[in-house]
Amino acid sequence: MQQVAEKYGIPFEDVFFLDLNLSGIKVDMRCSRVRFQVTQQNPYFVTSMERGESDYFFGLPVRPKSQHRVDMVNNTMTFGGETIGIVRDLANDTCDTTYPRKGGAVMNLNANSKSSCHGCAFCHTLKQTPKDREDVSTESSLRNFIDRWLQKYNVSDLSYLEQVAVVTGCFGGEKKTLDHLIMVRKVFKDYGYEGELFYFGSEIRSDDALMKLKREAEPFAICISMECFTNRERWLRDIKRDLTINEIKRILKTSLDLGFNTNFSYILGLEPLEVVKKGFEEMLPLINRFPVINVFQPHTDGQEILRYKDAWDIGYYMKARKFLEDMFSGTNMRPRPWENYRALWYLTFGKEKLNGTRTP
Repeated sequence: MQQVAEKYGIPFEDVFFLDLNLSGIKVDMRCSRVRFQVTQQNPYFVTSMERGESDYFFGLPVRPKSQHRVDMVNNTMTFGGETIGIVRDLANDTCDTTYPRKGGAVMNLNANSKSSCHGCAFCHTLKQTPKDREDVSTESSLRNFIDRWLQKYNVSDLSYLEQVAVVTGCFGGEKKTLDHLIMVRKVFKDYGYEGELFYFGSEIRSDDALMKLKREAEPFAICISMECFTNRERWLRDIKRDLTINEIKRILKTSLDLGFNTNFSYILGLEPLEVVKKGFEEMLPLINRFPVINVFQPHTDGQEILRYKDAWDIGYYMKARKFLEDMFSGTNMRPRPWENYRALWYLTFGKEKLNGTRTP
């Protein structure tokens, strides 16, 4: 990995963490996916240690053959038997109703039991233990949840939050999704929240819905869960499958014209690089926030067959990283480290440093 880092002129950490995400982790726990924080203690990681940024958070598939391992006796993460860092808060990566990000400044709200969605061939949610059955779909249940949140974090209101993110796509249609988003804005406003309402999904599609969100839910942001450019009819569940790339472009264009923060999500490792490059070039004029680019993580032997043949080589990701850096270099859009735990970038984007918290 050190040779790869030197060849491409990037920090060792960026290569190491990419390999960790691609390979998963070996750990003696009876679950299919784990999450934890790690504090680096290895001299190879001089870049981040010198910058005082040694704490990271990961959600990883449990893969018995991985060289990355958690030693539960010593609470360490190792690679090839060598200690990398201290592990904290190791747990089954359950699918939760809500969880914080960005050091607690962001609340992710899984409002409609995301774990009930079993459709996309590459999805990891179906392998997570569901802990998202708490009802927050009505105004009264959402208020009860917020009251408990305030008590849990010992705060008087929600004005300290920067973003509330609705991150599920399981409402079953646009109207239910739209009604929920507007209800969330109304309720959270009563608790002093005036920050960004962020929607991550694919059920908001019409111009009328977007214009209603403009009137009733600003400041609003949208990330279309696009995931791939090709094979959509084979890899995606029905509700995403019928959303064509041209339709996604129309939604992004309308959102951008309305002044919303606008982007899309993509899973890297499923398609040839020429498809990735062409697709991003076409999408670039239609967004104003850096896309959420996740690297593909297979959770079962069956899912491994989805990985594109060239994507078994780490050079595939290095090449994608380079042409995406070149593509976005003339914009003000950059990856946000707190937003993505399966990232292609950690410490640098091109020659620029990426700063900010990387833990929940």
